Amino acid sequence: MRLARKLRSLVLINAVVALWIAITGNVTFFGKIVSLTPFDGWRAITFYLSAFIVLWAYINLLLQLLTWGRLAKPVLTVILLACSLTAFFIDAYGVGINAGQIQNMMETDIREVLDLVGWSMLAYVIVVAGVPIAWIWYRPVQEEKIWSRMLSRLTASAISLVLILSVAAIFYADYASIFRNNRELRDFINPHNYVAGLRKYVRQMTPTKNLPFLSYGEDAKVVSVPSDDKRPRLMVLVVGETARSESFGLNGAVRNTTPELEKRDVVSFTNVSACGTSTAVSLPCMFSGFQREEYDQGIAARRENLLDILKRANYQVSWMDNNSGCKGVCDRVESVPVLESRRQEWCKDGNCFDDILADSLKDYLSKADPKDRVIVLHNLGSHGPAYYKRYPMAFRKFTPTCDTNELQTCSPEQVRNTYENTILYTDYVLSRIVDIVKAQEGRYRPAFLYVSDHGESTGENGLYLHGAPYLFAPSQQTHIPMVAWLSPSFVSDKKVSCFVGRKSASLSHDNLFHTVLGLLNVSTRVYRSDLDMSSGC
Repeated sequence: MRLARKLRSLVLINAVVALWIAITGNVTFFGKIVSLTPFDGWRAITFYLSAFIVLWAYINLLLQLLTWGRLAKPVLTVILLACSLTAFFIDAYGVGINAGQIQNMMETDIREVLDLVGWSMLAYVIVVAGVPIAWIWYRPVQEEKIWSRMLSRLTASAISLVLILSVAAIFYADYASIFRNNRELRDFINPHNYVAGLRKYVRQMTPTKNLPFLSYGEDAKVVSVPSDDKRPRLMVLVVGETARSESFGLNGAVRNTTPELEKRDVVSFTNVSACGTSTAVSLPCMFSGFQREEYDQGIAARRENLLDILKRANYQVSWMDNNSGCKGVCDRVESVPVLESRRQEWCKDGNCFDDILADSLKDYLSKADPKDRVIVLHNLGSHGPAYYKRYPMAFRKFTPTCDTNELQTCSPEQVRNTYENTILYTDYVLSRIVDIVKAQEGRYRPAFLYVSDHGESTGENGLYLHGAPYLFAPSQQTHIPMVAWLSPSFVSDKKVSCFVGRKSASLSHDNLFHTVLGLLNVSTRVYRSDLDMSSGC
């Protein structure tokens, strides 16, 4: 009875909840600690124990600072629910949680959210969050006088702080070595990861006070090239989703995942790096004019981009989307809605196959007046984890497949098969788009360019999906395909030879901005010929 009364104290409730989170919410973190510890025997055991004590004390200190009065139970409920979801994503996909992942979550849509929901997630919510939440709300909190409450809270916080400092001091050399060489470990500490990530995300997304919207490339204009050909220019730029170079047949993949593109006269660039490992970063970055090392998301969001510059140079710029939006890139250009008849043909249960983009492009061009145009198509591509929803059954070539969004329940072979079926379908859609663009040669001087936003992990080294910190991200997440087709009337043979000559060169999203300007003969001070893939041969 005495123990039951004591457990009504909010201080002790916090301590028990902290213990529960340390045990159930940090399985992957402790697994990584075990794998990275360079010693064994009793020294290793005491080090593991010290890490657990420090983590429990840290979580306990956090809870003691955040839970007060009548808001204590709601706050604990929110924390536990967040911990359960964080633990699920970490354990299931090997994905660390940081500001980038928080941004991905904030900018996703309901379709992508539903693709993540499954029985495994529900189990995590019930075990990690549901059990302690039921215990917390069933148990009334003991009423305490304010001075007694403050004293017990300060005592608990002081004990936690002393434990952290003393244990960390004893094992300082070991902690410093492991965490210095494996900085991504902090992204696996639950709840530190999402608390720190949310704080950093808010700081990044809060605009600088009174910062005006910035013009960029204000001097942009088309430089006329003497020619008897008066047809307007047409560039169709396809921004891919989650396609990696490693699985692209054109780039030397073991499987022939690009049989249709191989039949077209395209140039495939085999050594291209993404600006980021998530759409929320890479998409605005590739259009921003920033190089990856200098990219500033806050400034980019409040400055004109490549599409604005092309529009200023009198190109008709249009955006078509079968994804979760353009992340602000297309806010000031024409957004082309998909015809309802096409939705009925290609969409089911909120998921639309990328054929809808090819058909929408064909519909649009059949009615559009011939003028200098740039049309950007944003496809759904290989967006995970529900890869099996991204292609029609006719493209289920590589089997057995993983026909669920719970990738951790499938074998690595099944996951990879399903993912590469999405690449096979992307190849088909891109080939359709190339054919549609080629068919415009009677009205336009056409060109086609495709580049993926980032890559994807499909179980390599225990990692799934994408969004890893760039410094530690595997090549599967950063090495992406880029493909071009240029009609003879669009550019000179010299520029085509430039492209062919650079297909194995080290390139990146940094080149896209300047290459598009160069190909479209747009002159502006912000253009850099050294980053234009078609210049300087």
